[in-house]
Amino acid sequence: MDIKSIVQVITLQKEFRENIVIDCGHTTIFSSDQGYRFGIQGAPSETEILTFKLGVEIYEALRRTNKNVLLNLCLSDLIGIKGGNDERRKITQDLQGEQKSTYIPAAYRQILDAYDVALDRVKVILQSRGNDLFKKILRRTRSGIEQLKAVDPGYVHETFQQTNALFLSTENQGMFSLTTPYLYDTQAEDAYFGGAWWKDHGSINQRDLEHCPLARLKKNPLINLYETGGRVLCPATYGGLLCQFDNTTDHIAVYARSDDEFIGEKIGRGVVAANILIEEFSRNCAQVIVNQEQQIEYSFVEKSAVGTFNLDSVAFIEQVQDVLRSNNMELV
Repeated sequence: MDIKSIVQVITLQKEFRENIVIDCGHTTIFSSDQGYRFGIQGAPSETEILTFKLGVEIYEALRRTNKNVLLNLCLSDLIGIKGGNDERRKITQDLQGEQKSTYIPAAYRQILDAYDVALDRVKVILQSRGNDLFKKILRRTRSGIEQLKAVDPGYVHETFQQTNALFLSTENQGMFSLTTPYLYDTQAEDAYFGGAWWKDHGSINQRDLEHCPLARLKKNPLINLYETGGRVLCPATYGGLLCQFDNTTDHIAVYARSDDEFIGEKIGRGVVAANILIEEFSRNCAQVIVNQEQQIEYSFVEKSAVGTFNLDSVAFIEQVQDVLRSNNMELV
């Protein structure tokens, strides 16, 4: 699917509600005595500029359908901010005031000007804040499991009934992960590949992802969220981005594989994790992933879809045993 086609598909997606946020990728922010610069090489990459421009094109198309649309830019601030949390607090205050343009790369501002997009339709957020928000959710989830475990021998089944997920860890408790029946529903993928052989055979190439954009997720149906020592992993980072908005908004994530081969899977896993972990999550989430040939992989996860599977916990625990063994993991 090409860029023109995906814009048309999105405008025809009837499930989208009135309020839509378009997550236009992310870029790194660095501070110095001379001010701020963006991008690992001192400017956003061609791919980052492409995804932002595509986000603006989708914004324009949806605005013509009378949707209430915001553009969202996430600044990766974990490695380049000299002033630490004090500077992050100042940046946050600036973003809430009249200094927003300071934190939007010049190449992005040129795109906004070309499409006549006002700055009040652009939200700029910090990755660190989203990580902190999702980390709190993860700690609260794990603490709740441990408390239930102390009083209820059937805690795994009770947790599954509450969340429609199983929570996992490596044997040394160094990783916190989850899996859910949603990732085991491979009817569409089996139909495309002509059987279930693809789950155990080689890797999924990008040409197939244009037709089955969730195939890699379902081939490896584990979502790793957190490593001991405070490392929030990429799916949790996108979950943290979603935490900075409420359930009245739907989301369209626009990212490209040229800067990260597995960005589509990271975003997809983040959407699934958010469905399970963010309280009363009820948002439609679309993923627009640009591959290295500038073709589009489009997936759409309708609100509450992840939690609709009516599966017995005993049967699901048995189903995931092979995955647990192959990844040296166990139920939390």
